[in-house]
Amino acid sequence: MSEKIFIAVDAQVAALVPRFLANRAADVGKIRAALAAGDFEAIRVTAHGMKGSGGGYGFPEISRLGAAMEKGARQGDAAAIESLAVDLDEYLRCIDVKYE
Repeated sequence: MSEKIFIAVDAQVAALVPRFLANRAADVGKIRAALAAGDFEAIRVTAHGMKGSGGGYGFPEISRLGAAMEKGARQGDAAAIESLAVDLDEYLRCIDVKYE
């Protein structure tokens, strides 16, 4: 996923989007650190927050990845979580937000 992904976001949340995306980028680091520590509960909590908030900001892919990571954390599936963290990191690097 190295090509730009254009995402149209409601202009009403324009001021909130940069911080939201920065927080999701920070979540990648938190998830990887928790994974290294074997802290699946911390991953579950972080992923649950992503699942609940992504769509509201116009990023359903973040919600999808959060839901999948939450499931992986419940199952203790470190490999799935690492793969999803890579996917999230790539997604965040590729998105180009356009405000409507």
